[in-house]
Amino acid sequence: MARILHRDQILLSHQLPLLQLIVYGISRVTHNYLIMQCAMALIGASAGAAFYFLLSDLLEERAAFLGALLLATNPFLAALSIVPYQESLMLGLLFLAFHFFYVDRPFAASWCLGLACFTRFEAWAAAPVLALAYIAVRGMRPAAILRGSLLFGWAPLAWIVFRRGLAPPGSFVVDPHLTAARLVRWVYLGYITFKFTPLIVFALGLAALWLLWRERRAWWLRLWPLAVFVGVFLVALLFSAHGDWPDPERRISAREAHILISAVVLLALQGMQRYRVAFAVVGVAFGIWGAYRYVERECSDPHVLLAYRLAKYLDTAIQPGERVLILAPPWPAYVFNFYLDRARATGGEAQYQAALRTLAEADTSPPSYQRTLVHSRFDRDRLLWTPGTCTEWIAVWSDYSPQPDLPTPAKVLGAGDLRVSIARRTCPVAR
Repeated sequence: MARILHRDQILLSHQLPLLQLIVYGISRVTHNYLIMQCAMALIGASAGAAFYFLLSDLLEERAAFLGALLLATNPFLAALSIVPYQESLMLGLLFLAFHFFYVDRPFAASWCLGLACFTRFEAWAAAPVLALAYIAVRGMRPAAILRGSLLFGWAPLAWIVFRRGLAPPGSFVVDPHLTAARLVRWVYLGYITFKFTPLIVFALGLAALWLLWRERRAWWLRLWPLAVFVGVFLVALLFSAHGDWPDPERRISAREAHILISAVVLLALQGMQRYRVAFAVVGVAFGIWGAYRYVERECSDPHVLLAYRLAKYLDTAIQPGERVLILAPPWPAYVFNFYLDRARATGGEAQYQAALRTLAEADTSPPSYQRTLVHSRFDRDRLLWTPGTCTEWIAVWSDYSPQPDLPTPAKVLGAGDLRVSIARRTCPVAR
């Protein structure tokens, strides 16, 4: 929601700007969320095409095509690619960067990696790997070292200079205070990878690990940049300041599994030596079914359903010049407390004070209001969330407290045990 809510901005807190720039550009043309979803889905499909180009450098063409299909239909990647998340864009650019490196086009690899580095910090793990691989091919000469460092390190360096650090005051990226509990993040991501990868693909990926270990001398010279990148990425996760609730030390965002799922698909193709097409067809079928079930499950949340239905109702009911007040429960206090605690842990009292100022300026409107705003054709000037001046409409969620006195509702929307009562009211004429 944050990217759509701030579609008039490009720089958001610690976030890297490339995807937000795309959101900003689309929003200059339309606020229709369906069009935004189509654009994101196109990016997700393009990541599958980029994966094909990378696989074609390592495998025969048919295997590369099947691998691209398996990745594009993975339940987790396909489902999340229809909303403004950065991972699909980052993956596609990373795949192209490695592809161009393999075909000895270092300048194209440099630009693709640079764009990936402006998408998510995880892509930064590829910068030292590709620089090292470039130097290894051309020899440990000063000119080669300088050229490799500039080719693959310019984007992180430019961002650090521009931001005067990794992130502006009041936001954070790295937490250097490593704890043993963070090793569980690897277990958690392994669980997410297993959960959202069709079983046949996961099993073939494990089998391929054994095959590659037996023939490690043959594949290491070709695959070591990709293998080292995954290793650097996993180590970097231990120092991420953005753990996931309810256990930020042991959990990381489940979306970090995008890279591991891609690695499993690549490995699975190594294990599909016989009956490759049959295995791939089964994996694609289960992937499509799993993606549908995943989206269905996520959208079955009553808060999500009602926010969408409320937006569609208001789109047709509100007349020109009318406004609506939406009263919904606020964010839980732990969301903001966690943010402030992490700010203090990563930067001390100065960072904590900066985080307080950032929070005071941030959009803290209730999540159900935000979801309604995202799906509506109206903007903040027509949909309000703080009581103040009288509005022609009022919509009250049943879990909002305290419940106000309402006129007879014009419409009551329901999902599960949750309700939204929508009523018209008469505002006094200004004298």
